[in-house]
Amino acid sequence: MHRARGLVALQDDEALQLALSARERAADRKVTERLRAFDRAERRRSGAEQAREARRARADARWTVRAQRGRQRLLNPNRRLASTYRRYVILSVFPIAVIIGGVAWMSASVHHGVVGVHGTWLGYLIEPMASVLLIVSMIAQFTAIENREDCPRWFLWLDVGIAAASLFLNIVPWGVRFGWQSAELPGHVFPPLLVVAGVAVFHMINRLFGGILVNLHDELTETRLNEQTADVVVLYERAKREIAAGRLAVGESGKPSREGIRRLFNIGKGRAQLTGDAFDVVHNTLGPAAESSVPAQG
Repeated sequence: MHRARGLVALQDDEALQLALSARERAADRKVTERLRAFDRAERRRSGAEQAREARRARADARWTVRAQRGRQRLLNPNRRLASTYRRYVILSVFPIAVIIGGVAWMSASVHHGVVGVHGTWLGYLIEPMASVLLIVSMIAQFTAIENREDCPRWFLWLDVGIAAASLFLNIVPWGVRFGWQSAELPGHVFPPLLVVAGVAVFHMINRLFGGILVNLHDELTETRLNEQTADVVVLYERAKREIAAGRLAVGESGKPSREGIRRLFNIGKGRAQLTGDAFDVVHNTLGPAAESSVPAQG
């Protein structure tokens, strides 16, 4: 009886109503663990995103430094000249190697075809004599172009004749001595063509870089002007020379267009715009006669 009375007195106690059972405690434990797992995943995603942002920032910083160095090379005439000359030397090596390899190959082929495999060693000199004449002809043409002289048309026919003779020496003697075999024909046709192509490419490289190096040479004199101003002055003087030579057209105002300057010197729009602005300043300050004056020839 006393026990029953005690239970009745305690059954309405708030503590008994708020107390959690073992099953409820286990359920709350699972909920808490899941929330902590979600929190860890979110922190992991946030950390990974911060790491990616940091990597992108470092990569952008590296590319920015490279871009700034490239811009400095373009604006600094001395560095631009050094870079251009380095490319010229590297590119010139490849056609020279092709020419030397082709002449060596053809020398052996012509020797075997003309005097036989065990013939006199003088047979090795037959092919180089023709190839050397072709190389001399191409260098002479380059020298003429470098000095702005027109090459006679017979130079072209001479080159064609020497190339045809080289092709003849590589094909006919071998075919007569060893038989006409189609499988071996490419080995006698391609080397002469590669030598001709190597000489032509070497000629093209010299013609392209020769003009660039000559024009950049004017920019090497040290001055108190900043690099951009010195660059504009050089481009302005070069444009005046081209106008005097008739290679740069001028409008009714006596000034060349920005687009004409850009295309003639193959420069960016910014440098062409500044050069055009220089013409505007000279025109507005000194008058049209100052622009049309021919620079002194030294």
